[in-house]
Amino acid sequence: MQIILDGLSALGTATIDLLWRPVLAWTALALPLWALLRWTDRLHPNAEYRLLQLLLAALPVGVAMVGVIEMLPDASQSALRPARSVVALPAIETGPVSVPAGSWTWMHAVGLLTIGALGIGLFRLGRLGLDVLASSRVRRRLDTAVKPSLEAEMDRLQERLGVRRSVQLCISPDATVPMTLGGRRPTVLVPERLAAAPDKLRMTLRHELVHVRRWDDCAQLLERFVTALFAAHPLVGRLRRQIGEARERACDAAVLDDGETPAGEYARLLTAFADRASSPRRSALSLSESPSSLIDRLSAMRSSMPSLLTSRAALGTALVALGLTLTLGVVACSDSVGPSSSPEEATESSPSTAADDDEVYMVVDDPPELVGGMKALQQSVEYPEVAREAGLEGRVIVQFVVDEEGTVTNLRVTQGVDKVLDEAAIEAVAEQTFTPGRQDGEPRKVQMSLPVTFRLDDGSDGEANESGDDATTSSAASEANSGGRLFEKAGIQRVRVLMNEEGRLLIDDEPVEMSSLTDAVRQRITADAARAALIYADGAPGDRIDAAEASLRALDLQMVYIKPAA
Repeated sequence: MQIILDGLSALGTATIDLLWRPVLAWTALALPLWALLRWTDRLHPNAEYRLLQLLLAALPVGVAMVGVIEMLPDASQSALRPARSVVALPAIETGPVSVPAGSWTWMHAVGLLTIGALGIGLFRLGRLGLDVLASSRVRRRLDTAVKPSLEAEMDRLQERLGVRRSVQLCISPDATVPMTLGGRRPTVLVPERLAAAPDKLRMTLRHELVHVRRWDDCAQLLERFVTALFAAHPLVGRLRRQIGEARERACDAAVLDDGETPAGEYARLLTAFADRASSPRRSALSLSESPSSLIDRLSAMRSSMPSLLTSRAALGTALVALGLTLTLGVVACSDSVGPSSSPEEATESSPSTAADDDEVYMVVDDPPELVGGMKALQQSVEYPEVAREAGLEGRVIVQFVVDEEGTVTNLRVTQGVDKVLDEAAIEAVAEQTFTPGRQDGEPRKVQMSLPVTFRLDDGSDGEANESGDDATTSSAASEANSGGRLFEKAGIQRVRVLMNEEGRLLIDDEPVEMSSLTDAVRQRITADAARAALIYADGAPGDRIDAAEASLRALDLQMVYIKPAA
């Protein structure tokens, strides 16, 4: 049972920032806009159609952007260690007493929700794949041979409407309503009874060719794919159905705007098909609508056509503005993005200007020193009880300025986890005092950065180097073997890798080549769960540090620590 709970918690932790927070942000932004579009009658049908499509597209685009930003090298490095452009203290790691076995937290619920959403999404994607196969089989069985007069009429309408895609025409006795089967070469399927009515056939072909000209068949396939991915979200399905209805109204408006189609005759044609339904097998991926949608289209045709956002320039501007607002809003509202800001690379003794126009140095000759050492800071960090009970954990990076008196000022979180944990980290840092940093013998304001990690893992014992510079808190002390290099607690083993100034590696006092680091660590792992710590000396080559880190991460360990030696 505990293994299942641990798996759910790990899944929830992995998806809360990358998936659920962007989804919640999109919901908060899209819901009022969706309601407005649903109830307003002032928009032109084409504008309504495109705006609804944009609302749906903002969801996968926003989620993808959050994932891309999370994987950027700068963002990932900032999550591992503070930016080197500011004075950085060693990382602080703290953890409460282990959560009792079998206890349930909201992170388990997030993991369970992820599994449910994944199952629904896979099921809907499977149905979409079956519909694609069924549509392909139907297309192969259709007889596309038509009379030369019908082919000529089809060619004339394609040229008249500016349709540049190759389109097939099929007169089928089995078809009950006109429809377009999309694909590389769309097929317009027309009931056989329309072949004897040239005027009705012309209006039908005009309607279907407008769909083809606007690439509505491809748009519908993409909409169904997005809907399948996010099938667990109730708004997504409703939004897709509304898009389908708006698509038909927009197509009707385009047909009537041509001026060659009488509105009365066109309405009677729609009425003739309002009480008919197409075959589910054929309509799965076709552009055909339900009788209720056809009735709504007739009602829309009777009313005066709204004029808001009818021009391409106005609609394009609205789409760009709304698209940027939604996408950037989703990214901005998601906490999974790395630090909100990072100072630019500065040379030694280069100052930056603070809000009060005083010089704040990134690097000084004598950096500030923490009074009482890292142990004093570690003792100030407390894991909030409410965060422990809620299963909140993560890494908080606090940036602050040490003034000429050694007082901590201008605290802010550059990478947050949750408001509760962010405040706990800020309170701990605010309690500290420093010896002032000095430049050319004079006390100066110095900007500093400090990562604080909150972790609920029952093996969250800290990794302390021999000099004690990296103070940590845990529920029990770590134990070292005779070699002093392998640590193990509660079944969680940790391997420490040392790097000297020249970039050479040592494990258990034995030299290890960079190319064989992965194998050397793997050979030393005897427990089911393991972590690794890379301790690098001052002056170690940065490229060697990065290469060693990459090798350790290739092992897919539970955690990898990257720390400077004393």
